[in-house]
Amino acid sequence: MNDEQKRPRRVPVWMLIVIIVCMLPAIAFPSLLYLTATDSAARTLAWFYPFYVLASGISAYICYPERREISWILLVLMILSHLAMWLLVLYPQS
Repeated sequence: MNDEQKRPRRVPVWMLIVIIVCMLPAIAFPSLLYLTATDSAARTLAWFYPFYVLASGISAYICYPERREISWILLVLMILSHLAMWLLVLYPQS
């Protein structure tokens, strides 16, 4: 085995910062929950939202050394889910 196969690949610091920045909108979860109607399906989705963001961020971190494309796809989906959750809460269907 050569040195590259023995040495574990690491996630660069810049990628760790990108993952953390992509996860930051989940900090607004209390505001999101406050704005959600209590008797709607959006409230149930809002409760799952921070768990999804955490799982997606951890998965992107784990995937990066071996499958960088999957990591980027997870981050794009996370950003789209932030947008979708806020649109669902701010503009509910009648």
